[in-house]
Amino acid sequence: MKYSVIIFILSLILFTGCSDEEDSLSNTFNSTHAGSVWVNTNNYWFRINIDSEDDYWDGKCTRYSSGDGTFNSSQEGVQYTQTILRNEANFISYQVEYIGESTQPDGTFTMSVNSTGTKLTVKQTNNTEFIFTKVTDSFPGTDCKPN
Repeated sequence: MKYSVIIFILSLILFTGCSDEEDSLSNTFNSTHAGSVWVNTNNYWFRINIDSEDDYWDGKCTRYSSGDGTFNSSQEGVQYTQTILRNEANFISYQVEYIGESTQPDGTFTMSVNSTGTKLTVKQTNNTEFIFTKVTDSFPGTDCKPN
């Protein structure tokens, strides 16, 4: 009986987690920069929200969920799964895997903010980088919808 109780308690800890602290850490990057608006030299806008990010370009606003899950990509009929690999105040990285035929490769997607908080670098899985500058302007998109 003594061993059954120990096994039960260990199983309970493994399957339910140890505390609520883990949940509060799951959104560190977005919590730190929520409400920040960024723009690059090509007039491509980016906004960080508490639980998502928005981009605005060429009159279209798109919302991307942050966190782990399966989501629709910008390509018709293609989905992707993303898993957070690292989540810190000024850096977040995701493992991205596409489901279906995609022109985008699987890999790591990262976002980082410099130490002064004025520059955002977004690096896609194919090593394409976008450099944004933080602005006080209002984000131009008003109706951002998920893909």
